[in-house]
Amino acid sequence: MNYSLGFWIFARITGLAYLCAFLSLLPQIPGLLGPNGILPAENLLTRVTEFIGPDFAPLSLPTLTWFFGSSDLSLRLIALLGIAGALALTAGLLRPLSAILPWLCWLSFVNIGQDFLSFQWDTLLLEVGFLLIFLEKPGLRRRPPGLDIPPLLIRLALTFLLARLIFSSGIVKLLSGDPTWSDLSAMTYHFETQPIPNPLSWFIHQLPHPLLNLSTIFTFVIELLLPFALLFPQTKVRLTASLGFLSLMLLIALTGNYAFFNLLTIALCLTLIDNRFFPTSLLPKTVPLPWTPVPWRHLASLAALLQLSLAIPILLSTLQLLPRASQSTWQNSFAPWHLTSGYGLFAVMTTRRPELTLERSSNGIQWQPIQFSYKAGPADRLPPQIAPFQPRLDWQMWFAALSAERGQLPGWFTPFLKKLQKGEAEVWNLLPSQPHSSGNDYLRLRLDQYHFTNPSERSSTGNWWRITPGPVLLVLTPETSR
Repeated sequence: MNYSLGFWIFARITGLAYLCAFLSLLPQIPGLLGPNGILPAENLLTRVTEFIGPDFAPLSLPTLTWFFGSSDLSLRLIALLGIAGALALTAGLLRPLSAILPWLCWLSFVNIGQDFLSFQWDTLLLEVGFLLIFLEKPGLRRRPPGLDIPPLLIRLALTFLLARLIFSSGIVKLLSGDPTWSDLSAMTYHFETQPIPNPLSWFIHQLPHPLLNLSTIFTFVIELLLPFALLFPQTKVRLTASLGFLSLMLLIALTGNYAFFNLLTIALCLTLIDNRFFPTSLLPKTVPLPWTPVPWRHLASLAALLQLSLAIPILLSTLQLLPRASQSTWQNSFAPWHLTSGYGLFAVMTTRRPELTLERSSNGIQWQPIQFSYKAGPADRLPPQIAPFQPRLDWQMWFAALSAERGQLPGWFTPFLKKLQKGEAEVWNLLPSQPHSSGNDYLRLRLDQYHFTNPSERSSTGNWWRITPGPVLLVLTPETSR
């Protein structure tokens, strides 16, 4: 048994995931986190400093912005450093610096990103990235696959991470008590109500319900049963588990937009495949050797033990075997570094698709919609393919609509509206090209309901969405922006 090639490819693909993350975030930084953005990072840093004090603030919120500053230029510089590290990591150069640099830069953004960098794949990238720092033997030049085998504890930690990620995603669906998962109807809603559907989502939604119910069963089998296959050392058993996980990730990637989540999980799946199951052309040209027993190997094992000591209690909390509020001092002390996290997407399936529609008017009588690039709508626009990139404002608009339906808008939404009304260019640049507000516009917010059209409606109207206009939630007058 030898898995050296899978781990080598895993490291290269993780570099690509970092690259996608930074390239996606870079143009959005001014509008989201810059001084004129929706949630300025400098405001967060000021609050943390005032609450904790300047001496302890950097430890409680680790981020390079304490040293570089939080201007647009400084934030972009951190992203560019992350891109440089991601490129070196993808090429296999400058280890471990090429793994440390993007991890530290991404940690910096996650800790200042507030609502906009609060997704599970953001912390998954940090958890994977932390272990990756110690995965490969240090060296300046690229090493061909198969020259050495990663330490046992690092391999164990990554396998446990994958098993925990998949199994947690399944068990939370059962523990939530959501009726759509228990009656197997979840997938009849999912493709229509997911945050940002892609071009295939409409077509998959049209499949007969019995077939969609079967896809729910398929999801449960993959998420709840296959992770236990990783307890067995046999190569064919692990290959079966890997192929099952890969098939689920590919189906998710083909039918939705989930940033770099699928890419990163696919990379993890490859670590389960023995070298002999890869194409001959990819096999190492040299015999894989164990690591030399040097201090770095021991440091790698300690890092894996640290990560495992934090991950096991979180899994127990997910299984409801340990109270969520019972985090130890040990866990709390490492929490700002995001070395591990809880996972579990779509524990409760959304069965409706509310959408917030923003409109503006120069006189308060005639209204024009404010367009978004990627979120659902207008009715005749085919849902886009954007993964592995992530438009974070469009994603948060999905959550905001769900909150609005429950009677409350999220905290970031008020500054977003005010900056739109004032004509802040950085925020308007998050939207497709359209005239900016001059500060004299009225803004109106409406909560509509969206459904996919059926094939006959699509044929007769040319629309992908059937929109039912809903109530007006609020109207902002020009005086509001002054």
